[in-house]
Amino acid sequence: MIPPLPPALKDFPLAHLAVAVERLDQAAPVYRALGFELHAPESIPAQQVRAQLAVKGELRIELLEPEPAGAGPIGKHLAKRGAGVHHVALRVKDLKATLKELEAAKVKSLPGYPSQGLGGSWVAFLDPKSTWGVLYELVEATQVHA
Repeated sequence: MIPPLPPALKDFPLAHLAVAVERLDQAAPVYRALGFELHAPESIPAQQVRAQLAVKGELRIELLEPEPAGAGPIGKHLAKRGAGVHHVALRVKDLKATLKELEAAKVKSLPGYPSQGLGGSWVAFLDPKSTWGVLYELVEATQVHA
Protein backbone atom coordinates (compact mmCIF):
# COMPACT_ATOMS: atom_id res chain seq x y z
CA MET A 1 0.00 0.00 0.00
CA ILE A 2 1.24 3.48 -0.86
CA PRO A 3 1.35 5.75 2.20
CA PRO A 4 -0.57 9.02 2.32
CA LEU A 5 1.34 12.27 2.13
CA PRO A 6 2.41 13.84 5.41
CA PRO A 7 0.52 17.14 5.91
CA ALA A 8 3.78 19.10 5.63
CA LEU A 9 4.21 17.91 2.04
CA LYS A 10 0.73 18.73 0.73
CA ASP A 11 1.94 22.05 -0.74
CA PHE A 12 5.52 20.95 -1.48
CA PRO A 13 5.94 20.70 -5.24
CA LEU A 14 8.37 17.75 -5.35
CA ALA A 15 6.33 14.54 -5.67
CA HIS A 16 9.32 12.22 -6.08
CA LEU A 17 12.57 11.57 -7.87
CA ALA A 18 12.49 8.65 -10.29
CA VAL A 19 15.42 6.29 -10.76
CA ALA A 20 15.69 3.82 -13.64
CA VAL A 21 17.04 0.41 -12.62
CA GLU A 22 17.56 -2.83 -14.52
CA ARG A 23 15.80 -4.84 -11.79
CA LEU A 24 13.90 -3.76 -8.69
CA ASP A 25 15.07 -6.78 -6.70
CA GLN A 26 18.71 -5.80 -7.29
CA ALA A 27 18.15 -2.16 -6.32
CA ALA A 28 16.08 -2.91 -3.20
CA PRO A 29 18.98 -3.93 -0.88
CA VAL A 30 20.76 -0.62 -1.51
CA TYR A 31 17.67 1.41 -0.64
CA ARG A 32 16.98 -0.73 2.45
CA ALA A 33 20.59 -0.21 3.58
CA LEU A 34 20.08 3.54 3.14
CA GLY A 35 17.08 3.33 5.51
CA PHE A 36 14.25 3.50 2.96
CA GLU A 37 10.99 1.62 3.45
CA LEU A 38 10.13 -0.19 0.23
CA HIS A 39 6.51 -0.60 -0.79
CA ALA A 40 5.15 -3.39 -2.99
CA PRO A 41 6.01 -3.04 -6.68
CA GLU A 42 3.19 -2.09 -9.02
CA SER A 43 2.95 -2.76 -12.76
CA ILE A 44 1.89 0.10 -15.02
CA PRO A 45 1.29 -1.67 -18.35
CA ALA A 46 0.52 1.50 -20.33
CA GLN A 47 4.05 2.74 -19.56
CA GLN A 48 5.72 -0.70 -19.78
CA VAL A 49 7.14 -0.27 -16.30
CA ARG A 50 7.15 -1.83 -12.86
CA ALA A 51 7.44 0.85 -10.18
CA GLN A 52 8.34 0.59 -6.52
CA LEU A 53 8.18 3.44 -4.06
CA ALA A 54 11.05 3.88 -1.60
CA VAL A 55 10.20 6.19 1.31
CA LYS A 56 12.51 7.67 3.95
CA GLY A 57 10.91 10.35 6.06
CA GLU A 58 9.53 12.83 3.57
CA LEU A 59 11.75 11.75 0.66
CA ARG A 60 10.12 9.56 -1.98
CA ILE A 61 12.07 7.81 -4.70
CA GLU A 62 10.23 5.90 -7.40
CA LEU A 63 12.31 2.99 -8.68
CA LEU A 64 11.45 2.10 -12.28
CA GLU A 65 12.12 -1.23 -14.00
CA PRO A 66 11.19 -1.86 -17.64
CA GLU A 67 8.43 -4.45 -18.03
CA PRO A 68 9.10 -6.55 -19.99
CA ALA A 69 12.89 -6.26 -19.67
CA GLY A 70 14.34 -3.76 -22.14
CA ALA A 71 10.92 -2.42 -23.19
CA GLY A 72 9.36 1.04 -23.18
CA PRO A 73 10.85 4.39 -22.21
CA ILE A 74 12.72 2.99 -19.20
CA GLY A 75 14.28 0.25 -21.31
CA LYS A 76 15.40 2.89 -23.84
CA HIS A 77 16.77 5.09 -21.05
CA LEU A 78 18.77 2.19 -19.59
CA ALA A 79 20.16 1.22 -23.00
CA LYS A 80 21.25 4.78 -23.76
CA ARG A 81 22.27 6.14 -20.34
CA GLY A 82 22.35 3.22 -17.91
CA ALA A 83 20.77 3.20 -14.47
CA GLY A 84 20.27 6.50 -12.69
CA VAL A 85 17.98 9.48 -12.30
CA HIS A 86 15.23 9.36 -14.91
CA HIS A 87 12.91 12.27 -14.07
CA VAL A 88 11.78 14.81 -11.50
CA ALA A 89 8.11 14.63 -10.55
CA LEU A 90 6.24 17.74 -9.49
CA ARG A 91 2.83 17.95 -7.82
CA VAL A 92 0.09 20.00 -9.42
CA LYS A 93 -3.43 20.65 -8.18
CA ASP A 94 -5.16 20.43 -11.56
CA LEU A 95 -3.24 18.52 -14.22
CA LYS A 96 -5.38 19.53 -17.20
CA ALA A 97 -5.34 23.22 -16.28
CA THR A 98 -1.58 23.12 -15.70
CA LEU A 99 -1.01 21.49 -19.09
CA LYS A 100 -3.07 24.24 -20.76
CA GLU A 101 -1.02 26.95 -19.01
CA LEU A 102 2.22 25.25 -20.03
CA GLU A 103 1.06 24.88 -23.63
CA ALA A 104 0.40 28.63 -23.72
CA ALA A 105 3.99 29.11 -22.52
CA LYS A 106 5.26 26.83 -25.34
CA VAL A 107 6.02 23.91 -23.00
CA LYS A 108 4.73 20.70 -24.55
CA SER A 109 3.73 17.42 -22.98
CA LEU A 110 4.78 14.13 -24.50
CA PRO A 111 2.16 12.31 -26.61
CA GLY A 112 -0.27 10.01 -24.81
CA TYR A 113 -0.69 12.05 -21.64
CA PRO A 114 -2.43 12.55 -19.24
CA SER A 115 -2.31 8.89 -18.27
CA GLN A 116 -2.64 6.83 -15.11
CA GLY A 117 0.50 6.43 -13.00
CA LEU A 118 1.54 4.76 -9.77
CA GLY A 119 -1.27 4.29 -7.26
CA GLY A 120 -3.91 5.29 -9.81
CA SER A 121 -2.65 8.88 -9.99
CA TRP A 122 -2.96 11.00 -13.14
CA VAL A 123 0.33 12.05 -14.66
CA ALA A 124 1.82 13.78 -17.68
CA PHE A 125 5.42 14.00 -18.84
CA LEU A 126 6.77 17.20 -20.34
CA ASP A 127 8.85 17.09 -23.51
CA PRO A 128 12.48 17.63 -22.45
CA LYS A 129 13.03 19.60 -25.67
CA SER A 130 10.84 22.33 -24.17
CA THR A 131 12.30 22.12 -20.63
CA TRP A 132 16.04 22.46 -21.37
CA GLY A 133 16.74 18.74 -21.32
CA VAL A 134 15.03 17.83 -18.04
CA LEU A 135 12.26 15.24 -18.07
CA TYR A 136 9.51 16.41 -15.71
CA GLU A 137 6.48 14.41 -14.67
CA LEU A 138 3.46 16.30 -13.41
CA VAL A 139 1.41 14.41 -10.79
CA GLU A 140 -2.07 15.56 -9.87
CA ALA A 141 -1.87 16.54 -6.19
CA THR A 142 -5.18 14.96 -5.21
CA GLN A 143 -3.69 11.47 -5.46
CA VAL A 144 -2.57 9.59 -2.33
CA HIS A 145 0.96 8.75 -3.49
CA ALA A 146 1.75 12.13 -4.97
